[in-house]
Amino acid sequence: MNSQKHWTLSRRIDKVRKEMAKRNIDAMLISKTENKNYLSMFYSSSFDILITEDRNYLLTDFRYIEAASELKPLYDVVQVTPEYTLYDFIAEEEPLCLGLEFSSVTMNVCKRLEECLEECESTFEDADGIVEKGRMVKDEEELDKIRQAARIADEAFSYILGEIRPGVSEKEIAWLLERRMRDLGASGLSFDTICASGVRSSMPHAHPTEELIQNGDFVTMDFGCVYEGYCSDMTRTVAVGRVSDEQRAVYDVVLKAQRAACEAIRPGVTGQQADAAARDIIAAAGYGRYFGHALGHGVGLEIHEAPTANPRSIEVLDKNMLITIEPGIYLPKKFGVRIEDLSIVGDSAIINLVTSEKELIIL
Repeated sequence: MNSQKHWTLSRRIDKVRKEMAKRNIDAMLISKTENKNYLSMFYSSSFDILITEDRNYLLTDFRYIEAASELKPLYDVVQVTPEYTLYDFIAEEEPLCLGLEFSSVTMNVCKRLEECLEECESTFEDADGIVEKGRMVKDEEELDKIRQAARIADEAFSYILGEIRPGVSEKEIAWLLERRMRDLGASGLSFDTICASGVRSSMPHAHPTEELIQNGDFVTMDFGCVYEGYCSDMTRTVAVGRVSDEQRAVYDVVLKAQRAACEAIRPGVTGQQADAAARDIIAAAGYGRYFGHALGHGVGLEIHEAPTANPRSIEVLDKNMLITIEPGIYLPKKFGVRIEDLSIVGDSAIINLVTSEKELIIL
């Protein structure tokens, strides 16, 4: 393992160990895939991580043992077999309090752990959120990967503007976006691409259909890609041919709200305050009940992760956190508008990773 990787992973593990100590957890089993990847940069379909007060263990089988050995000396690599399992190893460690990611671990795993630790009378503690807390603030390596994912999505949007026209279906637009992101170096999609036109744009998460785009339609596209494990996320609403006075008015309200939220976000602002910066503008324009989702969410190894920006969020934003800024107005059976940027919380303002035009584009 090179020194930079060792230093990065050591810092991440140290964050986890400090949180474990606060909860009196002397050993923690990492089950969630994204958390295992975050703490090891090891991508395998079959491995587990156990963090104790003074040791880091990575357990895997014969297929991956040679690759996993590259994580030494940061990790003690343990080979498991049908005869010597993860449960046997944990039983030998005899933890007093074993932390488990309750939202990720299965009932079967919990049952087997109870059985193997019955003699040492171990207790179990919910360790959900321990790794995720450390993941909220991104390091430079993570930020570079997210920047690249955002750049790919931006370029794909520029390309798709030349393909949107009357007679093209939502599915075609979604497919062309996805293919373009792949061609530009994406390893996958952050989520299933959303493309909704006309009256269907009033549904925030409408799946693309065979519906053909028509003159006068709004077309909302919400999409992102994965680059070296990290996600991007952006949304743009464009018009085809012409717009009505109502469409332009609604678009302008969303744009004003989105820009206000961009300006409001900085270190020390809560998710609730960020959300209010946009929501208050939409409500004042008379569309409050048509903005029914949160302003934004964190992005990283997962497309939805901490922090959040919604009317109830008391999480405090800090430097190098990622947050989407995506207000919208959705008028049932008429049309909808959403504008979304992905941003880094900087020293005193956001660093917007989405460079695509936000003023209304009429194709």
